[in-house]
Amino acid sequence: MANQDIYLKLLTQGLSGGAMRAIGLDAVELVDALPTELPASALRVDTVWRMVDGRIFHLEFQTERESSLERFLDYDTRLARRYHAPVRTVVLYDARVASALDTLDLGTIQYRVENVLLRDFQGETVLEVVANHLAAHLWEPADRMRLALALGMQTEDRRALFGQTLDLIQQIPELGERELVTAAILAISDRFLTDVETDTLTRELSTVPKILDEVKNQGLKQGREEGLQQVVRAMLADGDSVEKIMRITGLPRATVESLKAH
Repeated sequence: MANQDIYLKLLTQGLSGGAMRAIGLDAVELVDALPTELPASALRVDTVWRMVDGRIFHLEFQTERESSLERFLDYDTRLARRYHAPVRTVVLYDARVASALDTLDLGTIQYRVENVLLRDFQGETVLEVVANHLAAHLWEPADRMRLALALGMQTEDRRALFGQTLDLIQQIPELGERELVTAAILAISDRFLTDVETDTLTRELSTVPKILDEVKNQGLKQGREEGLQQVVRAMLADGDSVEKIMRITGLPRATVESLKAH
């Protein structure tokens, strides 16, 4: 699907260029997004790319502490066999997780992942860095990740942090960079954001047409139509007109009217 290709291209670019230095990860330069369904199994990894140096970059998002690394070992063994290349695996945990296993000792086999604990970052401090960069016209790739991950970090006031995140996104002067930030946010929204926050982001980012096309076709919830319907209901509750909702979502009048009636 063309829109899916656009989304993956933007996400690949958005997470490259030194963007991941914001969370302590160096030398992550992605080239191509790879299939997430593993061969000969019902397993699916979260995200996987080929890097510039030929290695495979495997990124997992977790909201709970992984009790064993055997699942990730299984993933990486299959990835290594499929692409005949070394695998680098990073596990990203949100602020609810205080510690996580990084090594699995099986005697002959020593398996290790890199953990990033967002609990170690303060959301307000991270967004202050972004605000200073925008004010000084010093935007850098790492700011994409700061915006995308701030709501998964420690915070004193989540509601205020969410509002600040929205405000900073709207301040990004270049449309291309806003698209890259949006792709990064949508890649992790199911893990770190509430349904209300996801709906709000969808509306606030509706000026980014390429990503909105992807949201419209993929539903933000891996193809679930309910995601788009929730957005419509939220817009109706805010008093938005049927015409405006049709224009933003691309839904036909009959569908919007039907949701309005219920």
